[in-house]
Amino acid sequence: MQKKIITTGDGSPSLYIQEINETYHSKHGALTESNFVYINKGLAHWLDNNNKNELKVFEMGLGTGLNAYLSYLFTVEHKITCHYLTIEKHPLSFKEVQSLKMKASLPAPWHHHFFDQLHEAEWNQMFCRSNFFFKKVEEDFFSMVLDQSFDVLFYDAFGYHAQSEMWQDKALERCYEMLQPSGVWVSYCAKGTVRRSLEKMGFLVERLEGPPGKREMLRATKQV
Repeated sequence: MQKKIITTGDGSPSLYIQEINETYHSKHGALTESNFVYINKGLAHWLDNNNKNELKVFEMGLGTGLNAYLSYLFTVEHKITCHYLTIEKHPLSFKEVQSLKMKASLPAPWHHHFFDQLHEAEWNQMFCRSNFFFKKVEEDFFSMVLDQSFDVLFYDAFGYHAQSEMWQDKALERCYEMLQPSGVWVSYCAKGTVRRSLEKMGFLVERLEGPPGKREMLRATKQV
């Protein structure tokens, strides 16, 4: 599929796929959305509610690597150990990532080398920097085999109109199974059918204020 580079509302870049009328991030701000949804409402929320200095994160969809980079910064700042696993069925090439010039809008320029490293790292192999253990897997979400569970799950699939199967019960049930008790599922999505499906599975679901340009988002906690 052809991808077009766009500049989002906060000046950070993203990609637009015309065939499915979908962007990799919010048009109102790629960096702002990632920080708001996944770092502040995901990682920071988990840390505030757990007296631990180590966690496991699963990201549904590596995409441009923005969420992974911001997670690395968060764990360095808070001096915690993070085991980060992400899956991507259709990975971007390193050339496509470089063409975005994402680093120009990223915080902490002294860590920008890590952004390149996470894209240059071998697929299906563990890569470690500081206390951040990173592994990316090129596979389908429904067929992957896991031997671990997670504390935080970033659900960053494309929108319902583009990837409806990722918002159905089968996918959301898999998310529930992947999380540890009290684990947190977080997404930009606020669709009512998704919220009701999550509740049906046993999640405690919160409708939160969304990032700029979006009224609400969802966060779900696996009840003990």
